[in-house]
Amino acid sequence: MNVCSQVLNNRKGMALLLVISLVSVLSIVTLQFNREMREGYIISGSLANSTKLSEMTRSGIVIGEQILLADLDENEFDSLYDSWALLGEEDLSALFNLGDITVEVQDESGKYQINAVAVQEIENPPQGTNLAVEKAKQEQHAKDVRNVLWRLLRADPFLVEDGDAREIIDALIDWTDSGDGEEEYGAEESYYRSLDPPYSCKNGPIESIEELLMVKGFTSELLYGTEETPGLAPLLTPWGSDGKININSADVLLLQALAWDLNKETAEAMIDYREDENNKEELKTFTWYKKVPSFPGDVALQEDRTTTISNLFTIKASATIGKQKKIVTATVERAEQMIKIRRWDSN
Repeated sequence: MNVCSQVLNNRKGMALLLVISLVSVLSIVTLQFNREMREGYIISGSLANSTKLSEMTRSGIVIGEQILLADLDENEFDSLYDSWALLGEEDLSALFNLGDITVEVQDESGKYQINAVAVQEIENPPQGTNLAVEKAKQEQHAKDVRNVLWRLLRADPFLVEDGDAREIIDALIDWTDSGDGEEEYGAEESYYRSLDPPYSCKNGPIESIEELLMVKGFTSELLYGTEETPGLAPLLTPWGSDGKININSADVLLLQALAWDLNKETAEAMIDYREDENNKEELKTFTWYKKVPSFPGDVALQEDRTTTISNLFTIKASATIGKQKKIVTATVERAEQMIKIRRWDSN
């Protein structure tokens, strides 16, 4: 009986262990199932929100485009008083009950066109065009455009040494022009192939500001700044090639670089003049600078390098739903009542 009782007790103990083990396994399976269900709901919600964010940002870009087109009917010049320039201050939350959205429009025509440093090829010249004369004009124009960059690099806060500034400009010419001829302080294929790792000289237009880091002389510190100094990048644009800068939206540093005899104080006076709402209508012609009280009477800005009309813009749409956020930027060209998308970036 004692032996039988012991066997029976062992069987009961084993059964209890099996029950406990089974309950534990079921509990783990239940917990895992619940966790997976919650994760599924979260993922499903995130995917749904991602789709909504995409549609919101696309709508934001369309809003920016329509504002730019409507601006053509408001006036015949572009300034920071225009509706497109003030769009970033508008509360657009009522348009979407799912989340928030902001839309900003930045004038690319108020920046320095880095692709304008190279002489542009003469394509399909009208019959009777004197190619030699036209070529000389383009070379002089390119030289004038380069001088703007040289003055910008040499001025505070960048303070690039004379020789280094010349090297940067010559290297930029060699990188963007279509020929293999090398500028005096520039760099062509042989230089870039000698680097580690080696790569080719582009011999074509710059497509993004980041690409400048591949050009001899450009550094991350110069382009993007440091904790102590700002960077050059916000003043540059890869869009456009005629070298014209809209003085109604240009930064004070660019205004200062437009002529040899301009200083920071005069450029700041130009900013003060255009920010005075009483002078709003004066900004329609590029000669408004002559009315700035402290502007030197013997200095004249060149018409082929300045303008008050913009045709290239970057629209940035930022949308948020809860903790999720999406940003889309589109660089667009506005011409003849039409908007053409030149570049689309999404994160």
